[in-house]
Amino acid sequence: MKALLLTTSILLSVISLRAQNQTAGLNEEDKIYTTPVEIMPQYKGGEDGLYFRLNHIRYLFVDRMHNIQGKVLVRFIVEKDGRVSNEEMVQGLTAEQDKEVLRVIHNLRKFHPGMHNGKPVRVQLSIPIDFKMINV
Repeated sequence: MKALLLTTSILLSVISLRAQNQTAGLNEEDKIYTTPVEIMPQYKGGEDGLYFRLNHIRYLFVDRMHNIQGKVLVRFIVEKDGRVSNEEMVQGLTAEQDKEVLRVIHNLRKFHPGMHNGKPVRVQLSIPIDFKMINV
């Protein structure tokens, strides 16, 4: 019998980050850091809490029935107050599955914000999520 497995590769070493100003001309307050900052954003509850929340992503029945598998990459910004914003799919699977991933990311609780030079900053994070069927 086949079972479904939804895995998330959320090790801090896997989360894609680069520390540069994303948009020229932004003032210091609006910079989006895309590499590690002094203190990276942390989800309340740590990695376990984030894994728990991401396990609420449903692997849609129609995608499972058509054996659609693969990796999605979702990118978002952790704002200075810890909220998630600007959720977007970098690499998707199907339109409906992508909506489901974005729904869960959008509904994440606040993070502890990233800090740089003693101030909270906006940090962009990317998370890969695997959708695959396994035999058990």
